[in-house]
Amino acid sequence: MSTVEILGSAQDAGVPHLGCRCANCEAARESSDRTRYASAILLEDDGRFLFDATPDVRFQLAEIPDGVFLTHAHLGHLSGLLYLGRESADTDEVPVYATAGLGDVIEENDPLCSLVSNRNVDLRSVADGASVSLETTSITPIRVDHRESLPTGTLSYRIDGPDRSLLYMSDIDTLTTHAESLIRNVDVALVDGTFWNRDEIDRVADVPHPTVRSSMDVLDDADTEVAFTHLNHTNPLLDPGSDARARLESAGFRVAERGDTFEL
Repeated sequence: MSTVEILGSAQDAGVPHLGCRCANCEAARESSDRTRYASAILLEDDGRFLFDATPDVRFQLAEIPDGVFLTHAHLGHLSGLLYLGRESADTDEVPVYATAGLGDVIEENDPLCSLVSNRNVDLRSVADGASVSLETTSITPIRVDHRESLPTGTLSYRIDGPDRSLLYMSDIDTLTTHAESLIRNVDVALVDGTFWNRDEIDRVADVPHPTVRSSMDVLDDADTEVAFTHLNHTNPLLDPGSDARARLESAGFRVAERGDTFEL
C-alpha cells in the first residue's frame, strides 16, 4: 500500500508571511498551530518521494528523500533543493525529476548548479504524460497552465496506487476544462486554493490563480475528494473559525492540513 502525506499547504512564502501583520500572520506568530509550511507532499512506496522542495523542507522532513519531483521554478517549489547541498545534508545523487527546461535552469545557474557538479542530485527529465513507475505506484507528470518567470513548464502529478489515485495540482492559473477533467478523474485531488476570492490582494492580475469560491462552483457535483492547498497568507480559510471555512466544509470540500494522509 502506498501512502501520500501532506507536508505543507501554504503558498510559497508560508504563513506567517515576511513583512505582513494581517490577522492570519499574527495568529501564526503567536501560535504554532496556525503556522503553515509551503505546499508539499510525501509519497511512501518502497522509499520516500518528495513533491516540491520548499524553503521549509528542514521542518517538513527528518530523513533525506529517496527522490524529489518538482512542479516548477517558483520559490516555494524549488529553493529547498539547496538543503541537499554541501552546506547542509551533502546528499549523494538524490534523483530529482523535473521538466527538461527546469533541469537546464538547475544545471546552469548558481547556486543550484553546485548540486549537480557536486553530485548531490541526479537530474532526471520528465515529460508530459510519461509515467515514472515505482514498486506499487505510477507517477504521471501532466503539463498545466501557470504563470512562469522562467519558461520551464509547470507540472501537476497524478499518482496511481494499487487501489486509488491522487492528483497533486498545487499551482494553476485558471481551472480550465483540462484541469477540471484531471480533478474529476481521480479519487483524491489536492487543488490550488491560493485565494478565497479576488479581493484579497491588489495585484491579483499579476499572480493569477482560480479562487476557491469559483472552484467550488465548478466542482460541486464531482465525486472526487477535494482538498485545497497552496493557501495565501491572506486567505480566510486559514482561520478555522471563519465563515469561509464553514462554507467550504458544508459544501463537502476541505483544507489540506499538514499530517493528513491518503492511502492509495
